[in-house]
Amino acid sequence: MKKKLVKITIKDVAKHAGVSTTTISRFLNGRYEAMGQETKEKIQKSIEMLDFKPNQLARGLRNDRSNTIGFVVADIGNPYSVSVIQGMEEICSQLGYSIIICNANEDPEKERESLMMLESKHIDGLIINSSGKNNDLLMRIGAAIPVLLIDRKLPGMPFSTVTTDNTQGTLLAIEHLTARGCDRLHLFISDPDGISPRYERIYAFEQFAKNNSKVQASLNIIEEYSQALVNEHVKKLVESKRPTEKIGLIAGNGKLSLMVLKAIHQLNYQVPEDLLLIGFDDPEWASIARPTLTVLSQPTYEIGRQAAEMIIAQIQKGQEAPPQTLELMMQLIQRESTEF
Repeated sequence: MKKKLVKITIKDVAKHAGVSTTTISRFLNGRYEAMGQETKEKIQKSIEMLDFKPNQLARGLRNDRSNTIGFVVADIGNPYSVSVIQGMEEICSQLGYSIIICNANEDPEKERESLMMLESKHIDGLIINSSGKNNDLLMRIGAAIPVLLIDRKLPGMPFSTVTTDNTQGTLLAIEHLTARGCDRLHLFISDPDGISPRYERIYAFEQFAKNNSKVQASLNIIEEYSQALVNEHVKKLVESKRPTEKIGLIAGNGKLSLMVLKAIHQLNYQVPEDLLLIGFDDPEWASIARPTLTVLSQPTYEIGRQAAEMIIAQIQKGQEAPPQTLELMMQLIQRESTEF
């Protein structure tokens, strides 16, 4: 005879936690305004011990919500995106929300298709790592539900943003390289193409170049992710180096960092003899590469957490609060690529 499964209900959880069913309902919907930390912990523990699975669909119908957040990511293969998703998932799981993740693959048309699909799913909120090419659709979606931007700003758009301070990070890299005697600095960065972090890094670098005549600074726009092209750029700058000069190179993202390291190996150059190197982002391979890579680490996990908390707060409280921009600090992690 099959053992009959016992369905755990909200009443069971309330009894186990010693609170009312109303309190459990408020907890499941993330309404913590008058709820103490001890009560929240007690309820969470009861839910885990009883293995309670809330009926998200029924809750959504009662509240006219789906308890679902859409996230359109520019490039899901980027380590930045993976860590952000992990941070978002932690908060969403705690507060009873699910995430639908769509990968735009840096393609504005694919991004548009993802946005239209998510709109049809009646999501409660949208987080997007935007290309900046679908602002009309974002405005339409934003008129109905909260929209939050991650990493990339869209000036003039009425949405909150969670990102990093790209000026602070760029200057941190510059200070690190000049302190090590570099008198020639090069920034390798992808075509800005409306992407705000790239513009901000370029602007900070160019302002430094403008105000510091003792250091030769050169901007290198990498039009496409081609190893041959990166090799050509690296070879040109190393071959133009005079014996007394020290070159410092800043790679504008994780992909370019890896490509520059490959170029160094393929061209048989040496670090730090031929150049010093700093990369943006801290992918797993950076700490085991040869040489290990000095990086500007972005708090990607925390970015995901903050974004999830902000969007859920907007969903629960409405869209009355004015947009805000939260910029988190970068941290320089020194490794072999900038050591003498």
